[in-house]
Amino acid sequence: MICLPVTSKSADQALHDIQRACLAADAVELRMDLIAGGTLAELISTARKTSDRVKIIVTCRRPEEAASVGRLPVVYTAEEKMVLLKKAVDLEADYVDIELACGDDVVRELLAYCCGRGGRTKVIVSFHDIKKTPSLLRLKEIFHRSRALQADVVKIVTFAVKPEDNLKILALIPYARKYSQKIIALGMGEKGRISRIAAPHLGNFLSFATLENSAASAPGQLTLTEMKQIVRRTAGNGSGENAFLTSAGDSRPVNFVLLGNPVAQSLSPFMHNTALAGLGIGGNYSAFCVVDLASAVQGIRGMNIRGASVTLPFKSAVMEYLDDVSPDGLAIGAVNTIYNDNGCLAGFNTDFKGLIMTIREGLEIRGKKFVIIGAGGTARAAVYGIIKEGGSPVIVNRTPEQGYLLAKKFGCPFYALSEIDKIKADCLINTTPVGMYPAVAESPVSASVLTGYEYVVDVIYNPLKTRLLQDAEKAGCRIFSGLNMFVHQGAEQIKLWTGKEPDRALMKMTVLEKLKRVE
Repeated sequence: MICLPVTSKSADQALHDIQRACLAADAVELRMDLIAGGTLAELISTARKTSDRVKIIVTCRRPEEAASVGRLPVVYTAEEKMVLLKKAVDLEADYVDIELACGDDVVRELLAYCCGRGGRTKVIVSFHDIKKTPSLLRLKEIFHRSRALQADVVKIVTFAVKPEDNLKILALIPYARKYSQKIIALGMGEKGRISRIAAPHLGNFLSFATLENSAASAPGQLTLTEMKQIVRRTAGNGSGENAFLTSAGDSRPVNFVLLGNPVAQSLSPFMHNTALAGLGIGGNYSAFCVVDLASAVQGIRGMNIRGASVTLPFKSAVMEYLDDVSPDGLAIGAVNTIYNDNGCLAGFNTDFKGLIMTIREGLEIRGKKFVIIGAGGTARAAVYGIIKEGGSPVIVNRTPEQGYLLAKKFGCPFYALSEIDKIKADCLINTTPVGMYPAVAESPVSASVLTGYEYVVDVIYNPLKTRLLQDAEKAGCRIFSGLNMFVHQGAEQIKLWTGKEPDRALMKMTVLEKLKRVE
């Protein structure tokens, strides 16, 4: 289990960091001594809403046992600390962490409180030495004292002054297993990184990591990507009979899938299969209408499936079932591409690349204002891409709650769809499915709205010219069909899966021919 500590400098940043952590890791640790502002109830609620699978650990570290993170911690009195941890129990956090140094009576009080609330919340009894690693004998004494208090998990973390200190701290893991005791044993500091690499293989209860090096809560922490690679390799993934081989010498046909609901209208299979054949890659791309997302993702691991495309409505929900997510995917909060590396599933977002490539063909993005209709995964990608290119997005959505959350996430304005005529901008982008085949007579906005724009983009590619684009053309706007975005994002997927550049012109021709036959 990999845990990401949250140590944010503000309440808003904490909520944002919790959402990212919950989508990427197995557990989050709320370091209440380092989170400035926000209520515990709000923080836990955000974590639960983001993922019902992630484990929540709440702690309030003693200053004497807290590694420096470059700013002063929030100091709690003993009474305030107990109130906070009991509140975490009431809010049904999965774990509360209390230091052994708080005293046996204090630890027992917290354990009794958890038991009195049904025992849902477990107690981690911890010891931290931020200056050195004591002798192995002393570490074992600490272990037995914590175990005698009936800790659910014993945590012992020390500072590794020299490489040999790793041997002492790692020796605690098999030692604890003899007593059937769950343990977290790690070394801090650069010389302690060895323990973080070896501990998962030895059976450590959980490992701590960070999304970025700058967000580490202790010296020597590895990044989430590094930690996941270590866990995967040391666990022996890829060596079993069902492991999928991706080596250059493996000539078996490879399979790819599209996960969504519905998918019957998708032309991805036609486009992707043509591109794969053009590259000389033996394999097949098939569409699956998904009703159980967790089972579908698990099927990718167990079957000969190298990669998957993800479409509505799963682009955000799928993230919590993946082993790793790219920085772009984490920032956007949605992925449309999964790559299977010997059973390790990594998520990426190529939607924003496809859209940006399309807009660049006729419009300089920097300094321009874009109205984006929608608040789903594609809208998230559009907002992210436009900001990255120096443009200014404005969110418009039929449902205010979803639109406001997206606007808040990226720090841009929000308007209800009924207020769209109040906005002046250079370009309008529709990221909703309104107007998609077979509902080709529909448009997300009335034709009168379009006179205020010079450019109009619709991410829909079927039909090739939606009702929105027809109205925009009549209003004198320059229009961009979703076809080029569809081709570019699909080509970027194939590059991720195969490492090869597909023939984009061939892909576009394939989709055009199919659309003509449909029409």
